[in-house]
Amino acid sequence: MTTMSFHNSAAWKTGMRTYLEYRDLGIVEATGGKVLAHVIRAKEPCSGPGGYHTHDVEFQMNYVLRGWTRVEFEDAGEVRFEAGDAWYQKPNIKHEVLEYSDDFEVIEICMPADFPTEDAHR
Repeated sequence: MTTMSFHNSAAWKTGMRTYLEYRDLGIVEATGGKVLAHVIRAKEPCSGPGGYHTHDVEFQMNYVLRGWTRVEFEDAGEVRFEAGDAWYQKPNIKHEVLEYSDDFEVIEICMPADFPTEDAHR
């Protein structure tokens, strides 16, 4: 079955982070839970670091559509990403979103679609 997602009729929901909104692109259902693809955008201004954490995934990548974000990774330090930039995040890497612009929007793709996130210490 071909799966499509249209911007004009998209549903945005609050998800794991209450200050962000998430738009499911229909890939979870299309792949039987193997892959998550969603757009994430700022719902409210950044109020500071989001907290060091990890995701227990097999694969995770992000592509910035609009705005910018500053993220700290345990192996790379602080990095600023702007529209058009992308990154692969290795499984269980400790990281933290430090800051993002009011117009921040990113596509995130993860495998599997359902994965645990845990708080981590620096």
